[in-house]
Amino acid sequence: MRIGISALIFNLEEALSICKKNKKINHIEIGIDNLYECEKILKYKDKIEILNLSVGIHLPMELNTCENIEYIRNSWIKFIEEINTKLISLHIKYFNLHLGYVMSNRLKKNRKKYLDISIDFFRKLNIECNLSIENVYTKYGDFSNIGNRSYDFEYIFNNSKNTNLCFCYDTGHNLINRDEYIQNLKQKIKIVHLSDNDGIDDIHIGVGRGILTINEVKEIINLKPEYLILEINHNHIEESINKIYF
Repeated sequence: MRIGISALIFNLEEALSICKKNKKINHIEIGIDNLYECEKILKYKDKIEILNLSVGIHLPMELNTCENIEYIRNSWIKFIEEINTKLISLHIKYFNLHLGYVMSNRLKKNRKKYLDISIDFFRKLNIECNLSIENVYTKYGDFSNIGNRSYDFEYIFNNSKNTNLCFCYDTGHNLINRDEYIQNLKQKIKIVHLSDNDGIDDIHIGVGRGILTINEVKEIINLKPEYLILEINHNHIEESINKIYF
């Protein structure tokens, strides 16, 4: 199991400094929103290699695999493939993404339709590394996030032929929209995003600062995911790492 932290472009330098100080960290997951940010990431290639860090990429929140407009959906596919090409020298281990969002009234009428669109999205996407799809939460406004139920992922895994699809279990999202992700998707979990919150807002605080229980943390560690990402405030990383080593 590789222990990682998350970073965006603006705090990547800070994140790498944390990785340098704490030898238990050997992975970094970098959030990217625009193609031009690839060049900014590549400026840190030497530092990443010196620290012997593996790299994952968290794709934009706006990305929508269940987009009903085919032209827009295909543009997202092209976007991911271009990032993959630009960052080829970093040997990206996985791309992590949310399934997307749908108008709430349409989703309520035909959830299966949008899951099928996502399956087609993954079928067309031509990259070799793992694609990690993550559970989310929704507050049911005019638009709803899809992927807030274990069923959504079970359906995709059961009906997709993509062998590089895996599951990212996000503890913070589950604290807001709970479901039986571990029980139902245990064999597909390769990545865990570990964070704590108050069960209302996804505030990404350190382990033990919210409502995440020690038994839940133990259950996650026992899964032995390939990558355990501390998706938390950088000031809480040291204390959280100490709490996951029992």
